[in-house]
Amino acid sequence: MPRGRRSSGPKEPKRKRVTVQLVERMHAGKVTEPYKIMEDIIKRERADLKDVKIGIAWRKGWRSDADGVLPLGRCKKRGDLDRELDDYDFILLLNAEAFPKMNAANKRRLIYHELEHAQLSLDTNGDPKRDDRGRLVTRIRKHDIEDFRSVVAAFGWEDNLSELAKAAIADAERPLLAGMDGEGAASGAGAEEKAA
Repeated sequence: MPRGRRSSGPKEPKRKRVTVQLVERMHAGKVTEPYKIMEDIIKRERADLKDVKIGIAWRKGWRSDADGVLPLGRCKKRGDLDRELDDYDFILLLNAEAFPKMNAANKRRLIYHELEHAQLSLDTNGDPKRDDRGRLVTRIRKHDIEDFRSVVAAFGWEDNLSELAKAAIADAERPLLAGMDGEGAASGAGAEEKAA
């Protein structure tokens, strides 16, 4: 045996760390804080989600990404197999280390944000779609605002550059003067009526 090493018997196998744990809705006869916040948001502001089954889980050990952004939450759409196993349409993953340290307003903001990703799929009549088992069909909604702080600092805030670009393209495809015929522009009072 090499010098300085002690053998205390067989080594304990290293166990895989579990990073996700479902949050129980009820604890000691009370609705847990994340569920209380989520249910209040759905009741007051997202009635469209009242029949959607949404679970909440703690996500432990989230680390900042290469840009230094620490994930605080994520909304995960459940696939068919997942729904067969636990019946949830979505799971909200909340950062287990960060959430308890957040103030009440930021907890609400985080859960509100994640619920904005949870959307019902609608049919051509605007009604919620259902699958062949009668379950609601859902989807993940992308952020409708996305930019960099440096761009906002340099150019100000535009609500949605993509929409501005679409409008510019549509404008470019329309004739400059409505009411133009093959002979030239109409003139006088009648032209204004045609243009309106």
